[in-house]
Amino acid sequence: MSKSQDQVLRMLAMVPYLQGKGGIPVHEVARELGVSDKQIRDDLLLLMMTGTGQYGGELIDVDLTALEDDGVVHLREAEFMSRPLRITAQEGAALVVALRTLRASADGDQATIIDSTLAKIEAALGEGVHAPVDVVLDAVDPAIHQRIVRGLADGKRLRLTYATETRDERTEREVDPRRVFTEKGRLYLEAWCLRAEDLRFFRLDRVVDVEITETGVEDHDAESRDLGEGIFTVGADTPFALVRLHPSAAWMTEYYPIDLLEQDAEGVWTARLYAADLGWLRRLVTRNAGAVEVLEPRELRDEVIATATSALAAYDG
Repeated sequence: MSKSQDQVLRMLAMVPYLQGKGGIPVHEVARELGVSDKQIRDDLLLLMMTGTGQYGGELIDVDLTALEDDGVVHLREAEFMSRPLRITAQEGAALVVALRTLRASADGDQATIIDSTLAKIEAALGEGVHAPVDVVLDAVDPAIHQRIVRGLADGKRLRLTYATETRDERTEREVDPRRVFTEKGRLYLEAWCLRAEDLRFFRLDRVVDVEITETGVEDHDAESRDLGEGIFTVGADTPFALVRLHPSAAWMTEYYPIDLLEQDAEGVWTARLYAADLGWLRRLVTRNAGAVEVLEPRELRDEVIATATSALAAYDG
């Protein structure tokens, strides 16, 4: 869904929510709708241009003085939208499936809240709407799952023992957790890895042990990544490169579609690395210079060499 569509749906929900509140802080509205304070202010300025006509009394009115001086929202002249939107049967079924998926990865208080919400939505949809879907996730040790969720909720650093698929070994890592989510039937932890000094995704079914430390998480300047952006169906025409993955690049198997072909005595894998286009592959290999070598196609190998040479020349002045 586009940003414009998101904004329209958010504003349609915002109007009935704000009516009758008698003034509500901007930050509360932002928290309820899952956006920033600035986004709510921008939405309100746009709402002032909407209504049933083009004259006073026909347009939604926002008290700008209260908004700018006190950070409080007062909405008037919006009685024509006094009831929230109704969802269609298809939207309701999709919401039920989404909540079941969320329930499969929830724990403790989260699970209780989701169960309550799911029951209310299913009751409101009635017998005419069914979502015959069972959500099945890869098995994860419940104790490990609970400790990760608790550490995340308490804002504590975690010490993980993690099994690496590309190497028959376990590693000890300290991470600052950011979120737990599901993707393609698996549970993942997104966290800042102090060992890699970067964001990493950890499959929970590969976490052998976890300990909640007394150290609080730090605010690392890194934008969250969407694992889903890197997951796509590989077809006969999907571009790929034949590469050598050194042990320090083994983490890529968690992010990108890769066929591991052969491993040598030094732990280096020969693999097919797929992507939507070769330009993206060139940038990926360049960012991980020394950890990934391109074998084929030759044009990509030459581009990587040229890019690296140019970058080194810039450092030389």
